[in-house]
Amino acid sequence: MARKPRDYDAELQALMDRAKKLKNQKTVQLGELVQVTGADSLPMEALAGALLAAVEQSRSHPKPSRGGPNAARPSFSKTARASGAARQVPPNLLADMQATTARLRRLVVVRNRLDAARARTDTRDWAKARRERTRHLIELGGLVIKADLVELLDDDRATLLGALLDLAGQLRGMDGDDPPHLRARWRRAGLRAFAAERDAANGEQGQEEGETARESAALPHPGSPAP
Repeated sequence: MARKPRDYDAELQALMDRAKKLKNQKTVQLGELVQVTGADSLPMEALAGALLAAVEQSRSHPKPSRGGPNAARPSFSKTARASGAARQVPPNLLADMQATTARLRRLVVVRNRLDAARARTDTRDWAKARRERTRHLIELGGLVIKADLVELLDDDRATLLGALLDLAGQLRGMDGDDPPHLRARWRRAGLRAFAAERDAANGEQGQEEGETARESAALPHPGSPAP
């Protein structure tokens, strides 16, 4: 039974929907946090300024240790209780916010993996054309290596480019050469090189098969008398 192809677009859309839902949930939780601390009674401008100041302070001051110079500084909760402005904070609000943030981070990781998997198996025309171009460039680079140009030129890219430009100039007839004759001569040399490589590969394969056959013949067959 043929395996059903994976629908990456549908999976990505589902992940985006889940991420949007979690972001909305996090926004609601942040609003609840503002409400339970009593900060919702402040004007919007004052609340925004207080939040920006808190962010700036957290960036400019490292987190104090328990025994550091800021250890004697009274906490916000103690100050609020002393002023009578403390409210009952739900004990699970912070845990819920941390869980929401963790789920959002996991969704980002899953989405990145899904994007990578879709890129590897994408069957759209532009993706197929890109893979074909990459394969073509690899094959052309293999021909340069097969001709020993990289080793002969000590991997000097400028010299290699100059040699290729010289070949292109010859094919354009810039040096008075006969381009059709050059193409025919170079093609014959390339075909001979391919044929020699193919014969060498077939010879190695035949040698390995012959060795395997001789080893098999030397083994005793079932039912044969022992020597």
